[in-house]
Amino acid sequence: MKRILLAAIVVSAIGFHASAQTSAGLGKKILDLEKQRITAMVKKDIATLDALLADDMSYTHSGGTTDTKASFIKLIKERGRYLGVDYSNTQVITSGANAVIVRGIAQIRLENTPAYPVIFVDVWVLRDGAWKMVAWQATRVQSERPTQ
Repeated sequence: MKRILLAAIVVSAIGFHASAQTSAGLGKKILDLEKQRITAMVKKDIATLDALLADDMSYTHSGGTTDTKASFIKLIKERGRYLGVDYSNTQVITSGANAVIVRGIAQIRLENTPAYPVIFVDVWVLRDGAWKMVAWQATRVQSERPTQ
């Protein structure tokens, strides 16, 4: 009985270690996909955006407007002004093997606009063997709180 209990503990510990390694590897993979997405936005690489974004994606900008995949791609293609998006304080949270949440602060850099920070949440899901971004939600960070 003691051997069975010891074996169960060892298998459980190995499984936990493998799971932690898998989560770390998955987090890195998603952050790499985020870099690809941002580069595609800057370069107006529509094919890459089309591949990375889910058909049912919802992209809510820090100004309060929301785009679908089709309207976001059209926006990038016709009026894309992104110079870059720089992340900080980023956390990657895995939710099982098929969903990942990325959250943190992003510095948005646009043409003819001073850079500004947003707090963001980004959701990726695994569909048919490919990771797709299904949601982006950003809120502009106020530089100072108004006095009341």
